[in-house]
Amino acid sequence: MGRRHRGTSTPQDLLLPEGKLIRTTRGGPNALKQLLLDLKKYSFSGYVRTVRGGSGKRSEGIVLLRGGNPEASLYHRDGTQDRGRSALKKVWQDSYDESCILELHARVDMDGLVREYADSILERPAKIVKKTKIPQTMERSEVEKQIRAWKDKGYDVSSVESNLDAEPSILAASVVAMRDGVKKAEAVGEMLAGLDVSGFESRAAILRERLKDPVRHPDIDTEVESLRDAVESLRQIEARRQVELERGRDSQERTRKVLDLVMKQQQALRPEPGPYSTEDVARKVLEESPPARDAATNLVQTYTFESFIVGESNRFAHGAAVAVAKQPAKEYNPLLITSGPGLGKTHLLHAIGNYVASHAKESKVLYLTCETFASSLANAKEVGTLSAFRERMRGMDCLLIDDIQFLSGMPEVHEELFHTFNDLHDTQKQIVLASDRAPKAIPNLDERLISRFESGLVAGLEPPDLLMRVTILERRARDENVAIEGEVLTCIANLVANNVRELGGAFNRVVAFSSLMHRPLTQDLAREVLSGATAEPTAEPIPQPLHERIADERADRPPSSATATHELTPGRSYLIEEERPARAFRLLTDFLGGGGGGLVITRTNPKRVRQAHDLPTERVLWLTDREGSAEETIAPALERIVYEIEDFMGKQTRGAILLDGIEYLVSNSSFDAVLMFVRRLLDAISESRYAFIISLGPATLKDQELKTLEREMEVIRYP
Repeated sequence: MGRRHRGTSTPQDLLLPEGKLIRTTRGGPNALKQLLLDLKKYSFSGYVRTVRGGSGKRSEGIVLLRGGNPEASLYHRDGTQDRGRSALKKVWQDSYDESCILELHARVDMDGLVREYADSILERPAKIVKKTKIPQTMERSEVEKQIRAWKDKGYDVSSVESNLDAEPSILAASVVAMRDGVKKAEAVGEMLAGLDVSGFESRAAILRERLKDPVRHPDIDTEVESLRDAVESLRQIEARRQVELERGRDSQERTRKVLDLVMKQQQALRPEPGPYSTEDVARKVLEESPPARDAATNLVQTYTFESFIVGESNRFAHGAAVAVAKQPAKEYNPLLITSGPGLGKTHLLHAIGNYVASHAKESKVLYLTCETFASSLANAKEVGTLSAFRERMRGMDCLLIDDIQFLSGMPEVHEELFHTFNDLHDTQKQIVLASDRAPKAIPNLDERLISRFESGLVAGLEPPDLLMRVTILERRARDENVAIEGEVLTCIANLVANNVRELGGAFNRVVAFSSLMHRPLTQDLAREVLSGATAEPTAEPIPQPLHERIADERADRPPSSATATHELTPGRSYLIEEERPARAFRLLTDFLGGGGGGLVITRTNPKRVRQAHDLPTERVLWLTDREGSAEETIAPALERIVYEIEDFMGKQTRGAILLDGIEYLVSNSSFDAVLMFVRRLLDAISESRYAFIISLGPATLKDQELKTLEREMEVIRYP
């Protein structure tokens, strides 16, 4: 059977109807297993799609589900396809990777799909396709008894009652349908009861009401899955937001400390004036004035497509934005751009507006935030100019609204925005929105707005990779006429990984410190400034830089007194060289005495660790391949360990991580892979309030490997 009608083409050409995408999640050791177990509870029908990219290659897998059971599977990679059992095995393997995306699709023609992909069936059709046996006759008294039981549980039984006097076969069929619906409703209701629906109370209430009439709402499982996805997305977003806020505050505090230090040293040493005054640089770094805006459109005119750096992480969203700007209301309407903070969604909104305003001179374009829309609406109601407000908003040719996630706390705005959206859309005017989350993950958002916002194209922005971050810094250096080596830019890019806005601030701090202290722009200086590790000034020559102090610590001599008293610093990473991880555990314990949570990943059995050390943490993972242990274990899979650490850091703002077993990880993969793994963790730690400790026996690695690790971290040696 031809498939030209099926879905949309993917790089692997697995063409299936998309139906309704109701849930997305990341892969992991138990991700697919847990998802399938959940779906089996309420006999879900649809399919799971896995998409995995790595090493420049991409694979895609499909598992078709009927009645909660896997029925068929397809897999595509490197131009070849697998079907059936071999495909399911490869899909399962892909799902273990944290970079794998799992999508859940519902409301598709399962019978048609199974017929079309008959060669992908996991078992013989005779074992899978079981027709429900419908009794030809049922005693009326038995039916009435069942109806009373359903009524007592609160179910709407009108679909059965209406057939009490119908043909026996029709009555029996309606009873069977009701019985199956109640079974599914009970399973779905149990799952709904286990969800924390804070922020989604109205949606949950609607679903609970629909559960009472399962025959009329056979897709209730789809709706509850969608709600569960929204609840989980909100939890993750709020955790990331909290981390971002803490990082922002810490970054600002480090900046102030750097400038305070500079001013003190200038007073102590009275150096010759540099190219900028301290006051000028402080204003540039800390109080950078907001860019000028066009009075009529509220657009920042410097935010254009030309000034937007395009990379793999934002190519799709950028392409969609350009398409909308060139053909407003013809390509994607609305266009919704989503991302975490500082990744460029606001820049793209302004770029669209600037392009439309410059290429269609008569077009009315307006950019505003959700808060501005709300405050303008409130003011219009207060002063009696509501009609003028509506005429202005609904008279725009291109309306751009930023930060729509704040609609969560503005129920009074929903109705007005709904009608504004409808008027603009009906008159073929372009609407562009930006949010830090998908509409369905915005708490208490009107269902009508969710439907409208998702009716066009949703395009996401991901954190930039290293190459893109370096390119951004190169552009900034060129624009500001700063001479700086590529190695230094790479160093800065490695230290600030997930936020373009923070990347610019980090660049400013490094350049400012270099200028004021008359020190060359080097990698060591960048690390010193961005780690917040600058020393206090005295009237003597400029204090010894951090990289020199680290080099001294690497010399063959006992640790410094600061180290001896266990003064670890948040945002710093330490390599503890000792034969056994005793001192590392002591450092961890002392550090956690100041508050925060601790995570230990160790080659030592956790039972022995707890016996030997009074750890203020219950999270101890045994780094081992051993299975069946009563202790919590983690396999020596680098991606899995990174996921565990990043997930732990996302749940609280301060703490410490101790890793004991680098040599074990090297033996299970390679030193180069472990080095990349360590560097990724160092980047994450450097912009957090965590301390990272690696305990290592120096003799367990080759000399060159040990020296490479020592260059990456602060070294503390014990005999």
